[in-house]
Amino acid sequence: MYTREIKSPPEKIVHSGKIEFGTFKGLLTRLDIRGVHAPFVGFPLPTVITNFRIQSSLMFLFNIGQYIGTVDFFDHKVFGFADVVFWNKETGRKFAYRSFMGPRRRFIPHNMDTGFCASFNKRRYIRVSWDHHRDRLSMIFNLRGDSSRPSVQAAFVARYSDEPMCEMATVVPAPSKRRCSASYIATPKIHGSLTLEKTKFSEEVNQADFDGTAFFTINRAYYNLHSTSEFVLATGEIDGKKFSFELFTTQENAVDSENINGNILCVNGECTPLPPVTITHPFGLTKKWVIQDFENMVDLTFTPASDNRRDVSFLVLKSHLRTVFGTFEGVIKTRDGEDIVLHNFEGIAKNQLLRL
Repeated sequence: MYTREIKSPPEKIVHSGKIEFGTFKGLLTRLDIRGVHAPFVGFPLPTVITNFRIQSSLMFLFNIGQYIGTVDFFDHKVFGFADVVFWNKETGRKFAYRSFMGPRRRFIPHNMDTGFCASFNKRRYIRVSWDHHRDRLSMIFNLRGDSSRPSVQAAFVARYSDEPMCEMATVVPAPSKRRCSASYIATPKIHGSLTLEKTKFSEEVNQADFDGTAFFTINRAYYNLHSTSEFVLATGEIDGKKFSFELFTTQENAVDSENINGNILCVNGECTPLPPVTITHPFGLTKKWVIQDFENMVDLTFTPASDNRRDVSFLVLKSHLRTVFGTFEGVIKTRDGEDIVLHNFEGIAKNQLLRL
């Protein structure tokens, strides 16, 4: 059975220019990777240049009632984007909204103890906030519709003290140990409502006082000038057990990926580090994907049903993100050897290309 060391979170990820790699359980109070010594080709460039190559993202995946979707924030230093895309699991209908965020000192904070990330656009108000002192994690959005999309409001809240909550952090090479990709992860149980206003294209839906699950993650990484990544994730409940998982693959294989990677499974608050996986789509991105490892812990397929594409070009930066809604089939195994069997279970896949 595959194992990986789980350590207590360090006070700082970067100490005297060196990176603390590993998988950590508990609250990592600051997600800050600035200060790495000579992260590019071993040559000590000015920090203003190396820090500019750090890109950040925040994702809140929710699965509640008949809806599943993601709230994404992207911090590209001089500007940012916020995307909300979700699907009706019963009908397959997609709802997508986007907000551009102008210059701001920082879009996604370093503090994981208390903070928030928000788009204050009057037509696209989106906010994710967290406060360990108040034992509260929340996500709200108020999105104005148009002739083809309804206006929608949602408010979800979670408590860190709830039993299924698990907080983890991973710091992995990206792809060498001169650079890193650091992620904070939380798996809350959520409670809240989602309301779609009636239009000529849709009936009014009011999902009040529903329970569900979520997967909340923030990532910071030193990006190459050209990078691609792909990952699949899901959250929900099977046989009375709340679970979440996230599985990654990248264009460049990270060194020592057997001992340091970001693949994780959480079941009822207990986390299982997972081995490296391969994600292939032998019949194309729109057909069945295959996700497997070499340790017999992950054997899944993902069948896309609908996708959403976000293409951004600004000066020399180009970003292409594809968010795919689909269903999982197969088995994923906990560290205790228990099989979590997925059958026609809804989840999300993301395929991203970034060129700086």
